[in-house]
Amino acid sequence: MKSKSSTYKELNQKSDLELFQLIKERNKVALEAIFNRYYESLCRFGIAYENDLDVVQEKVSDVFIQLWNAHERIHEIKKPKPYLFVVVKNKLMEPVSYQKLQSMDRGFGDEYAASPCIEQEIIDQEQREMYVRKIQKILDQIPKKSRQIFEMSRLDELKYKEISEILGVSIKTVESHMAIALKTIRNMVVKNKQF
Repeated sequence: MKSKSSTYKELNQKSDLELFQLIKERNKVALEAIFNRYYESLCRFGIAYENDLDVVQEKVSDVFIQLWNAHERIHEIKKPKPYLFVVVKNKLMEPVSYQKLQSMDRGFGDEYAASPCIEQEIIDQEQREMYVRKIQKILDQIPKKSRQIFEMSRLDELKYKEISEILGVSIKTVESHMAIALKTIRNMVVKNKQF
């Protein structure tokens, strides 16, 4: 008998269409695999439509719940990746019909007192955060639409055709925005010697 982890590894190798077919057959591990494959990308994409990360995360999670509940219609979906992005976009563009989530205070107990091992972790974390801030500073210089398309292309690994379908623009428009984003990045790196 196969363990859940070996089954998950096998499912993770399957195409999106194969996973959608398994979801149609009520395979929860397939749903988990597709969720893990796209959750972060969909959240990054969703930030372009909603600034509140909690709302974005909730809407993205809702998309996967909706996918599970509408399993009998999954056979109609021919391109799962663009489908997920379009559904997230549509959900985020719906009028807000619920109260915003409240942030929970995160307390840290005494078990996190500083020690040499933890100190090194803190230093490493600060270095990672500094690097992320540098990248963020560069990305902040890119016009909003160009940045969104750049992130969809480079971070979410979508093809220009998929981006054009999701956003409802021509492939030429996608190419134009990518050129703007790349030029802005080049100029910022050269100008500020960011890296």
